[in-house]
Amino acid sequence: MTRRSLCVATATATLALAGAAAGCQREPEAVARAPIPRGGQAQRIHSGPGSAMTITPDTLRAWSEQLCTLPPVDLAGALAALGIAGSLVSQSADFSIVEPPPAGAARLGLTLENLGRNKGKLATVEITPSEAITRAELDQRFGTANFLPRVDYDRPYVLNYRVEVPGAPFRCSVFASFADEPSATSATNKIRLRRDSVQGAAK
Repeated sequence: MTRRSLCVATATATLALAGAAAGCQREPEAVARAPIPRGGQAQRIHSGPGSAMTITPDTLRAWSEQLCTLPPVDLAGALAALGIAGSLVSQSADFSIVEPPPAGAARLGLTLENLGRNKGKLATVEITPSEAITRAELDQRFGTANFLPRVDYDRPYVLNYRVEVPGAPFRCSVFASFADEPSATSATNKIRLRRDSVQGAAK
């Protein structure tokens, strides 16, 4: 091979290697610029086709009405009726939590009645929200609330709402707890839905 041919071959190989290296450098940039697929975590936690329900003020209102109209049910029946996914994990003879809790809740627990004709059936649903639910939102869904008396200075402030459905066998008392005296923008730290039998209601 002549000296001129050798120089041309060397230059050609050098250009090819430089082009390959540039392509390797550009590839991560192209990946970084690619559009992020839809359906990320923020979308999956909200209600919708193929996704789990999320606890919101509207969910709480719907549950409170269902708790009025449902017949006496055990905890598994309550989960099915309310559309709650997850497994029941027993904490005591009459209290279980749901694992994993629904989106929008840091903890969700269910309590059984331990006295009376509904003994062994669902008594309360207790939610610790993981996202802010304010007094104003609760007032909008449940109407005027009553303050429950505080038995000690370090006890939470508790608002009580009542939900009734004509002819239903139960009414639902909604208790919302707050660390401080709640204003419209205060977020509740715990909500409890309690079923109370209605005397003389149609069975």
